[in-house]
Amino acid sequence: MPHYWDHVFWVWGASDMDDFIEKTKNMHLNGVVEQITVPFLITHGAGDRQINVKYAHQSYDQAVNSPKRELRIFDEPEGGTEHISIDNMPYVGSIIADWVAETFAELA
Repeated sequence: MPHYWDHVFWVWGASDMDDFIEKTKNMHLNGVVEQITVPFLITHGAGDRQINVKYAHQSYDQAVNSPKRELRIFDEPEGGTEHISIDNMPYVGSIIADWVAETFAELA
């Protein structure tokens, strides 16, 4: 069975972890988030070890042109232990779905 990172390396055209880190070192949303002019929900796990939670706060702070921006940090019991809230996806998914439904209702 292929390892998760094999797929990631293939998608990025990387040969190994060092190559992947080099190819993605400048991957960020700085200079982009302030161009968002639609509702914007940022979710992040407080204990995410792959992407530091400070980047979620940074994106929220930069989303100044969004008419509705929200930052939702999930803690450990909610699903914030790992990346993409894999430890409690149904709960996190329902929070996101509710936000989307509420936002579309507001726009209607």
